[in-house]
Amino acid sequence: MKIKFCEKNLDRFSKPAYKELKGKYDDVKVKKDSCLKECKLCRSEPFAIVKGEIVRAETPKKLVKKLEKRIAEQA
Repeated sequence: MKIKFCEKNLDRFSKPAYKELKGKYDDVKVKKDSCLKECKLCRSEPFAIVKGEIVRAETPKKLVKKLEKRIAEQA
């Protein structure tokens, strides 16, 4: 499984989620991309893309929970 984060969103919101997930799971690649072409969303809340689907949350902590749920479902 691959989880992609936008660099600009990392700077604004999602860096804690990225740091928490990076290297935590052997079978999950956590990547940062220069732009995920979701500019409106990027400016408003933490998000990541998993299998082409946007996963969004109100806080980085909630984003981690949602992403970990996806990881568990994949396993």
